[in-house]
Amino acid sequence: MNKILSVLKKNWVIGLLGGVYLIIYFWQNQIGVFLANEQVQNLIGSAVYQGWLGLVDYLSAHVLFCLVPAFFIAGAINSLIDSQSILKYLSGKTKKWLAYLIAVTAGFLIEVCSCTILPLFAGIWKKGAGLGIAVTLLYAGPAFNVVALILTGQRIGWEFAFFRLVLSIFFAVLIGLIMEVVFGNRKEDEDVQVVAQDLDKLQGKKTLWFWGTMIAILIVGTAPISNNLRYTLIAPLVLIQLIMTFVWLSKERRTAWWDETIKFVSQIVPLLLVGVFLAAAVAQLIPKEQFQALASQNNLFTNFAAVLFGTLAYFPALVEVPIAENFMKLGMNKGPLMAYLLADPVLSLQGLLVIRKLIGTKKMLVYAGSIVVLTTLAGYVYGIFVA
Repeated sequence: MNKILSVLKKNWVIGLLGGVYLIIYFWQNQIGVFLANEQVQNLIGSAVYQGWLGLVDYLSAHVLFCLVPAFFIAGAINSLIDSQSILKYLSGKTKKWLAYLIAVTAGFLIEVCSCTILPLFAGIWKKGAGLGIAVTLLYAGPAFNVVALILTGQRIGWEFAFFRLVLSIFFAVLIGLIMEVVFGNRKEDEDVQVVAQDLDKLQGKKTLWFWGTMIAILIVGTAPISNNLRYTLIAPLVLIQLIMTFVWLSKERRTAWWDETIKFVSQIVPLLLVGVFLAAAVAQLIPKEQFQALASQNNLFTNFAAVLFGTLAYFPALVEVPIAENFMKLGMNKGPLMAYLLADPVLSLQGLLVIRKLIGTKKMLVYAGSIVVLTTLAGYVYGIFVA
């Protein structure tokens, strides 16, 4: 079975092309008749146009002042903060409350998606982290990061983004504690291997000025103010940031920061733009009245369905936000919308299969079941009392 899966994985492109060929060969006439229909052509053309409008709106309104500063902050976090020095405190020898706090903080600082977090989880689990602490990092890593939260605030609303952050932090710790109570908190005696960074470090007031200016650029860039005022405020902040960067950081540190930023952009932006286009296009194809009749309700079933959709329909990091925005435009209640955004980044069939291999079937089922129950209930309660 493993050999078959390995062959399929290595040759998936050939399999995909073969499948497309068979579909065209056997159903070419039926597909041709379907696409020749005038209503179908109008619908497809309308979907492509809406996808284009969604992409234009996104690029014009959210990239320069929203994502560009966010990507630079993400790159700085990855290159200027020694994440290994954070992970070493998750070895199981730290006080429990501090270890959980560090796990949540690491999840925020280490910019990862649901696939990238798996080797980190496996590493600290095998190197001695308690089960609860390791699971907290596993949940926190993909659940929230600075780019996702800013994008959520920009596209869906800052109040919504705030509650997403609070609920994600709470669930990361709670699910870790649930796993610890149910299965114990096994630790191993091995020490975590820490890779030291020999790059220069920002210290004291320099740290406050450096990070404070970057955050100020982001806040001004996303604030609801006129563009003239925005340009006036951002220009001196960017100048100050450039001066600090070239005076306080070595060439190696600046290069590392730039490389991490570009790496993050190259990994995320292409998928994000495709996701924005497809989200707007698909939203045009969804029957609005039928969708509203189901998704506009806030009950346990609609919240569970939203969580289930997030689990089955896996999207790359950040793409869940434009998907959620289009659901909201179609009339989805903010309760199920919250349930979807809480579940989608942390649950996927692919990820659960890997987690099962690492910690076993029972632990995986309790982990996944806890997420499904908590996110479903959270969306339902949010829809009643907050939305």
